[in-house]
Amino acid sequence: MNMREAYLHDYLAVSLVGFLFGALVSGSAGVAKGNWPMFVGLFVVEGIFLIIPGGFVAAYLDFRLHRARENLEMQGLSTGFFTGLVYAIITFFLSLTGIIAESNRAVDIMVAWIIGVLFAFLLYSLGGYLAGLLERRPFAMLGIFNLSRISRVPPPPPATGVQTCPTCGQQMTFVQQYGRWYCPNCKKYV
Repeated sequence: MNMREAYLHDYLAVSLVGFLFGALVSGSAGVAKGNWPMFVGLFVVEGIFLIIPGGFVAAYLDFRLHRARENLEMQGLSTGFFTGLVYAIITFFLSLTGIIAESNRAVDIMVAWIIGVLFAFLLYSLGGYLAGLLERRPFAMLGIFNLSRISRVPPPPPATGVQTCPTCGQQMTFVQQYGRWYCPNCKKYV
C-alpha cells in the first residue's frame, strides 16, 4: 500500500466517524419530508448542533493521525468536505431503499436527499475548517485540568557551555518549557 492509499483509508475512517457523530444523530429532519419549511428548519438546527461538530470531530481525528503542521485550515476543510462526500454516498443508498419501500414518496425522498447533501457538504466542511482554525491557535488550559506539574519532573537545567547549532553553527538558546535547544537562525529545535 502506498502513501496515497494510506491517506485515503485515514480519510475514510475519520469521515465515517464524523458521519456517525453528525448524521445518524440528526435523523429527526427526515420525519418532515414533504413539509419543506419544517424540514429545512430542522436540518439547519441539527446541522449547527450535530453536523458541524461531526466535521469538527473528523478533522480533529485527521490532525491527530497525520500530525499536520501547516495549512491546517485547508486540511480541515478538505477533511470536512470528504466527510460530506461520505454522507452523500451513504444517504444516497439509504434514500434508494426508502424509495423502494415508499415509491409514492419518491420525489419527496430525493428532494430531501438533495437538500440534505447540500447542507451536509456546507456544514461538514465548515466544521472541518473550524477545527483547523482552532488547531492553529492554542488556548490556555485551566489549571485544574493541567496535570503536567503533577505527573512530570521538570527538565534538568541546560549545560553550562554554549551550544551551537549543528546546521548553521550559530548559538542556540535553551527553552525551559520544552526542555530543548532552539536555533533562532534556523527556527527549529534540535
